[in-house]
Amino acid sequence: MHQPSWDADFRAGGPIGQWGKALGRFCRLVDSLLILGCLMLAARGGWSPGRPVAVDALLCLALLELTAPAFHLSRSWRMVRLRHELADLAAHWTLSFALLMALTALMGDAPPAGVAIGWYASALAAILGARVAVRMALRCWRALGHDQRNAAFIGATETAERLCATFARQRWMGIRALGIYDDRQPVSGRTAALKEGPFGGPVDRLYDLARRGAVSRIYVTLPMAAEQRIKGIIERFGDTTASLYYCPPLFRFDLIGARWDDVQGQPVISIVESPFAGWSRLVKRAEDVAVTLVALPLILPLGLLIALAIRLDTPGPVFYRQRRYGLDGRAFTIWKFRSMRVEGDAGFAQARRGDARVTRVGALLRRTSLDELPQFINVALGSMSVVGPRPHPLALDDAFRPMIRRYAVRHKIKPGITGLAQVSGWRGETETLDKMQQRVAHDIDYLRRWSLWLDLTILARTLLVPFVQRNAY
Repeated sequence: MHQPSWDADFRAGGPIGQWGKALGRFCRLVDSLLILGCLMLAARGGWSPGRPVAVDALLCLALLELTAPAFHLSRSWRMVRLRHELADLAAHWTLSFALLMALTALMGDAPPAGVAIGWYASALAAILGARVAVRMALRCWRALGHDQRNAAFIGATETAERLCATFARQRWMGIRALGIYDDRQPVSGRTAALKEGPFGGPVDRLYDLARRGAVSRIYVTLPMAAEQRIKGIIERFGDTTASLYYCPPLFRFDLIGARWDDVQGQPVISIVESPFAGWSRLVKRAEDVAVTLVALPLILPLGLLIALAIRLDTPGPVFYRQRRYGLDGRAFTIWKFRSMRVEGDAGFAQARRGDARVTRVGALLRRTSLDELPQFINVALGSMSVVGPRPHPLALDDAFRPMIRRYAVRHKIKPGITGLAQVSGWRGETETLDKMQQRVAHDIDYLRRWSLWLDLTILARTLLVPFVQRNAY
């Protein structure tokens, strides 16, 4: 295998590769200048504070610097996807802007709403646009073979192969894999899923490369049981200039909402956790409030018509209430428009095709999911979200929980009026174990993949569900 020299590695990295963190700081400076430029333009648009605009500019810079560490904006973004970088930038500017508006309000000279909104929106568009431009330029530069970092792996394991494949596939990272190094030969039965191709040789060969500066990153992918070997490698490679990373095979644990934490200096890894922690929880709640406010003008008149139709169709109350499990398995009362005839308590039974209990109006409501509209009351009260796993009747949860692996994980977040399972074809009756397994699998997949964009996609698809699915009775 080709062993690059120090000079070859420096040329491949180039000035950008050698000053990655400096580039990150430079981008932060550009962000600040763009934000201040938009402030100056906004001030010209009709805002004349009783103090120099420079005072607000200094306050803005101070707040930007104060809040930046919470979003790790000084780090290198080489390994971070563009959408995550943009989300952090947007969150950072939103928080800084909110604090600045609070300060100016306390000083009694806050900008008019039009000026403030114009400044916020123009600055947000400017910094996101600038970062996209930088990323696209870097992507083109790396596609030409520049700004590359050499990486190697210690441990002939499936983890190493997965990382090799990721770096080869995600060329925007600019990571070039030299090979997988292990003192064990890659023969059948001795290593996990390692082919002959990426094998780089024994660890001694990698050590020589690291001493010559020909490798900038070393990923230790040995299993966690090899603690003594890992300690020895860390000690040995400590006198080289290569950055060392340990990659435990956590993908075998079927992680959900995994993240690093720190307890008084002790690193802690969450294996199963809600994705809505910290800032994400605020974003999710803001999304629920915004969607509810937007939908309210449509919900109120439509709800009145539905209520009138229910009262004229059959005797009984307009609303139907039922206890269901919500966040962390706590029971709450869900609201729905009544779609069935009022009968005595005969126990729980799912609605089926041709169910005699369903009224004429109820059949239309259930087919179009309009019977779920009162659940915006639950969203307003905080017991539900607009998007999330659908809450099941208590009897259904109690019946399926012992039979389906990780069933209770769907209760790590608030239940939703609509969800990924519902727009994927798994709404309506779940009379078989397979159907419920599919629904739960989609709910857990939602926890893994959650993003604001995914929620908006689910909401858009929900509007089409009544026209393309006929499995709600």
